[in-house]
Amino acid sequence: MELYHWDIQGAFMTSTLDTEIFMDLPLGYSLPEGKCIKLKKSLYGLKQSSALFHYTLEAWLLEYCFTAVGADGVIFKLKSCGESMMLSLYVDDGMCVSSSHTLYDQFLQDLSKRFKLSDQG
Repeated sequence: MELYHWDIQGAFMTSTLDTEIFMDLPLGYSLPEGKCIKLKKSLYGLKQSSALFHYTLEAWLLEYCFTAVGADGVIFKLKSCGESMMLSLYVDDGMCVSSSHTLYDQFLQDLSKRFKLSDQG
């Protein structure tokens, strides 16, 4: 078994909002009177950013054939061709134990197609 760690960069900005959120521009920027900005994606600082990102990542993992271990959605397992992998999530960080380096490499390659990753080894 080998242990791996990866981080998703800009994680909160990858999630689609589930409600309409409007905001004013930061100080130093201006809009015409009575105008504001409607967000299309989540961003850091929103109360729901972490939860939205978790739902986004969890949906991707389940589509990839991982199964959740327990009800909290933090531990996932994958079995493929006699090999196995366990994954632990903490916000935008993942720790992974895999019986096969090839299985992990394929997973990381597929994950990086959806999210910008930093492979921590």
